[in-house]
Amino acid sequence: MAIIGGSLVVVGSALPWMSLFAGLHAYSGLAGSYGRLILAGGALSVLGGAAMLARPRDWLRLGIGGVGVALAVFAAWILVGLSAKVRELAHHPLLLARPGPGVFVVIAGAIALAAVLLPVRRRI
Repeated sequence: MAIIGGSLVVVGSALPWMSLFAGLHAYSGLAGSYGRLILAGGALSVLGGAAMLARPRDWLRLGIGGVGVALAVFAAWILVGLSAKVRELAHHPLLLARPGPGVFVVIAGAIALAAVLLPVRRRI
């Protein structure tokens, strides 16, 4: 789950977060420092998930889940700011600002990372 969630976060940071002029200019999360920070958190989660496959440890699971919660809160904060910016630019007749799928993919991946915190039943 950590590898899948981290991969979604990495892909979401590279996808367009906002487009202008009816999609002619798309801006990915990597255009700014927030997107790069999210990319680093996603890459760290993928590495942590690979380490969990090799040696499952409780502290590693808690760390990855904590990163997932932090990324989810951070991405939700970015989504609030993005929606405010799109609403502000909606009054301009030529910009045609639209939100992109990137932030939503990041939130989905971060929720998957946070799900690592849920207790796991082990079969004997």
